[in-house]
Amino acid sequence: MFFFLQKNIRSWRTGEVLEDWRKANVTPAFKKGRKEDPGNYRPVSLTSIPAKMMEQLILGVINKHVEEKKVIGSGQHGFTKDKSCLTNLIAFCDGMTSWVDGGRAVDVVYLDFSKAFDTVSHNILISKLRKCGLDEWTVRWVDNCPNGRARRVVIRGTESGWRPVASGVPQGVSAWSSLIQHIHQ
Repeated sequence: MFFFLQKNIRSWRTGEVLEDWRKANVTPAFKKGRKEDPGNYRPVSLTSIPAKMMEQLILGVINKHVEEKKVIGSGQHGFTKDKSCLTNLIAFCDGMTSWVDGGRAVDVVYLDFSKAFDTVSHNILISKLRKCGLDEWTVRWVDNCPNGRARRVVIRGTESGWRPVASGVPQGVSAWSSLIQHIHQ
């Protein structure tokens, strides 16, 4: 355990993300339908457990800073402590009901941000993390994390070659989901 902590602290202080932490094995997970149809599978990225643990440590640093400095507005519900889709829906319905009760016209526009993670500008994210006063060790680590990522497909023990990842954020990494909220502040 001591070695693990020592390695993580060194990674955080230097901003160096270990090569093994940048790699993912992608395996197909069956959803439903005919198993012969490749469209009925979704890719699942399996990353290293130490990398996931380090990402959670970094996320803890970021969340503590965001909470203490009140970086996130009270209207933010996603990836926010003690808030959820339900609290967002209740706040929305309450606001709309008040407007309708007051005789005001209400227009609602729904936007689909399901692909937002694939289009986030890394430079803007880093700039915003610096602007909100996050410590330089954490910003440097987040800045270096997506660089040099690679993945390969693994099916029933057969592995493809490693391929570089050009865009998007690592699937299944909650730290990245939480970081994206800073883009919209």
